[in-house]
Amino acid sequence: MSKLKNRILTAIFVLFIFSFAVLLAVLPKKERSENEKRVLSSFPEITVNSISNGEFALELETYLSDHFPFREKFVGLDAYIGLLLGQNGENGIYFGKDGYLITEPPEFEMSRAEKNAGYIENFVSETNLPSSVIIVPSTGFVYSEKLPKNHKVYRDDEIIDTVRGNTKSASFIDLRNCFNDNKNRIQIYYKTDHHLTSQGSMLVYNEFCREKKITPANFTLQEKVEKFYGTCYSKSGFWGTKGDTVELYRTETSYTVTINDGKNIKTNNSLYFYEHLDNLDKYPVFLDGNHALVKIKNKQVNNGKKLLIVKDSYAHCFTTFLAENYEEIIMVDLRYYKKSVKKLASEEEFSELLFMFGSENISTSTDFAWLLM
Repeated sequence: MSKLKNRILTAIFVLFIFSFAVLLAVLPKKERSENEKRVLSSFPEITVNSISNGEFALELETYLSDHFPFREKFVGLDAYIGLLLGQNGENGIYFGKDGYLITEPPEFEMSRAEKNAGYIENFVSETNLPSSVIIVPSTGFVYSEKLPKNHKVYRDDEIIDTVRGNTKSASFIDLRNCFNDNKNRIQIYYKTDHHLTSQGSMLVYNEFCREKKITPANFTLQEKVEKFYGTCYSKSGFWGTKGDTVELYRTETSYTVTINDGKNIKTNNSLYFYEHLDNLDKYPVFLDGNHALVKIKNKQVNNGKKLLIVKDSYAHCFTTFLAENYEEIIMVDLRYYKKSVKKLASEEEFSELLFMFGSENISTSTDFAWLLM
C-alpha cells in the first residue's frame, strides 16, 4: 500500500512539473509586469562564455522566475499567507489598517541627513538667493495609528530637526503640525503609494504661500480618476488592496512644460500628462514623473518671479499648484541631473530657490554631493 501511495504521489508531482513546463512553453510571455511596475527578463543569449562562466544559468533562473505560469497570483498568495503566519507585510511594505500599505522606515545614519543638509546650506550661502526648505514626513510617521502593532521606529522628527538645524540660511517650512491637524479631515497620503495626494500637496502649497506671504490661487476639481495602484502596492504583492483615487485640479491658466533629459526634449501644453492615466501607476500624470530637468512657463503671469526647485518626486503634484504663482519654474532632480546646479542657477538668474524632499531621501541619498559642483 505504501509503495502504491508513493507511486501516486510521484506521478502527481511529475504531472505537476510537466504541466507547468508545458504552460511555460506555450503561454505568451509578457514584457512587463504592470502590478510590479518593472520590465520582465528576456530569454538569455546562449554563448560558450555565458555557459562556461555560469552567467547563462543565472539569467535562465531569472527568466524562469519572471515567466513562471500564474507567477503574480503565487506572489500575491505568498504575501497573504505571510500575513496569516504573523508577518507585518512584504518586501519592506507594512500591511496597515484601513487599506494603507506603508513603506517601512529605511536603515540610515543621522550623519547622512546632517551632511546633506550641509550641502544645501553651502549651496544657499554661495548662490545668495532667498531660499526655502521643505521636508515631507513619511506616511508611517504621520499615520502611525495605521501601522501594524510591531513595526520599526520612524525617526522623522530627528531627521527634520537635523535638517532644520543645519540649514540656517534658508526659511524652513515645517509640515508636521499642519499634517497632524488635518490628517483626520482629509487623506494626506495615498494608500497604495508613498506620495502625497492632491489634497495633501495642496496643504503644502498653502503652507508655502503662508510662509512666503503669497495669496493662494483658487483651484477647481477637474477630474477624479479611480484605480491608481502605486509603488507600495507593486512591492507588496497585496493585489487585493483597493486602488486610490487621483484628483486633478485646474485654473484657467495656460502653461508650457519642457522636459529635458539631456538627449531628449519634449514639450506639453499642460501640467498633466494624461497618457499615464491609462496605467496602474498614475502618479506620473503630474509633470510626467521623474526627469533631470523640467521647465514650466506660466503664459499668463508676468511677475518676474523665477523659481528653482531642487527636489525629488514629492514636489511633482505640489508644483502643479505652485506654478500658478510664478512666471517660470525650473525643477532639477539630483538623481538624474549630473551637471552643475550652481552654474544653472547663475545662468538662469532665479529670484528664489526651494529644496523639497521626502524625509527618506534626505536621510539616505548620496546625490546631494552634486550641489558642490
